[in-house]
Amino acid sequence: MSQDKARRKQLREAHKAAERDRRIALCPLTEQELADLVADLEAAVELHGCDHSTRFAEVWAAAHGRDWADLDEGLAELGGYCDCEISVNCDPDTVFGR
Repeated sequence: MSQDKARRKQLREAHKAAERDRRIALCPLTEQELADLVADLEAAVELHGCDHSTRFAEVWAAAHGRDWADLDEGLAELGGYCDCEISVNCDPDTVFGR
């Protein structure tokens, strides 16, 4: 592998790591909590549809003793502005880079 190619690969990997770290810092939940939230939201949205609010996420937060105000901002920063967007855009594998 040439030095230029190796350097480009190193820069790409550093960028990916920095982006993953940024997403993790934005996420107000642990990886397991986020997985639980997303699974619950997927089930609720499939059953009831999405009204483009965070009503199911807010219920989840209350049931898990989490302050919604703390979660709302972080999830929105990750692209989760409503229940269906949280379930799609806040996938733990994407957020935590697994």
